Amino acid sequence: MLPPSARGSDHDRYDEVVQFGGGRSPGGRRLPRIALACLVFAAIVTVAVRGAGHQSLQSANTPQPPPAMRVITLGHPLLGETDGWELFARGPDDLLRIQLAEGKITVTYVPPLQTANPDVAFVIGPHVAVIRSTDLVPGYIVPDGAQARPLTGPLSGSGPLVPGPARTQAAWAWDSSGLPTSPALSLVALSGRRSGPTIRFAPGGPQLPATAVSDGRGYVLVTSENSSAYDTGPGWDRPVPGTVIAVGLTTWLVLACGPQYPHCRNEVVDITDGARRALPGPGARNPYDVFSWPPTGVIAPDGSTAAVAETGRDGTLTVHLINLRTGANRKLGIPLGADLNNQSMVWSPDSRWLFVAAADGKLVTVDASTDRAEGPQAPLPAVAQVAIRT
Repeated sequence: MLPPSARGSDHDRYDEVVQFGGGRSPGGRRLPRIALACLVFAAIVTVAVRGAGHQSLQSANTPQPPPAMRVITLGHPLLGETDGWELFARGPDDLLRIQLAEGKITVTYVPPLQTANPDVAFVIGPHVAVIRSTDLVPGYIVPDGAQARPLTGPLSGSGPLVPGPARTQAAWAWDSSGLPTSPALSLVALSGRRSGPTIRFAPGGPQLPATAVSDGRGYVLVTSENSSAYDTGPGWDRPVPGTVIAVGLTTWLVLACGPQYPHCRNEVVDITDGARRALPGPGARNPYDVFSWPPTGVIAPDGSTAAVAETGRDGTLTVHLINLRTGANRKLGIPLGADLNNQSMVWSPDSRWLFVAAADGKLVTVDASTDRAEGPQAPLPAVAQVAIRT
């Protein structure tokens, strides 16, 4: 045994154990120590590898955020269309821009709206789409070819948001400056600045509900306290006879009921002069029996056909087509959701195609000339609302 003066410190002894060679032949008690060191090193390596593998497995199992944008290129026009109009659809967390003539579908991630309110404004401008709840929660604007970003300024509030006249590239947005005595809607450009007149709602007149809808020509349909419908614009309003069940560019389809009629009947109302024309046959079966608000039906741009939601005998809602010349009512059998949205259906600009956001989230296309319905020609996420850009 070495004397204490020759043993050195504990650190010296550790260096001696791990040192290989050093002028002395390996042997005796040093070989087991070397082997032990190798075993310890191997164990450390094994643990490190297993840890890395565990981390990789965790990364693989961790849900990844969806891509901000993805493009589906089909290589051929959809529905044989060659015109430049586009179809938009909104899902729980997606915006679909479908360029039919180009055979191109852009899917943009939009954060889910933090509300259970089904009243969601879906407004399409020349270069942007706006998505906003009537609740005071964040809404989003999606420029073409760019990611969604939060709404700011006058468009970011709560309450109704209704498309304005086509040439204004603006929307009627809730204006709280006159509260509580005179609520209003102000025309706001989709760029976010106030750009025009204001629709004010004086006490005793039409009321501004949480949901207001376009009257078809760029102004607003609202209700009164007794559930009567009014067509209103800057400085004017007029009552609408009957219950509005479908809105078009030049006409409305209303359900007229009352003691003067043995049964409710469908009537076509001219938006310009208020002229009314009764249609043959029974009235549509109103989804809400007495009063339908907001109107959920849409009239083809050529004024020939209205697509409406009707209640079946079993209580389910399905799409019907009503001929606005003959009154003929054709059931398509496409189911609609219980929380019916006023943008569940939309016509193509040439009145040939009807697009429906069906109850199961599928986007259904109907050929109006044959009543034939078919699903999308490409895999798409679920949709709840549809709109057209002409």
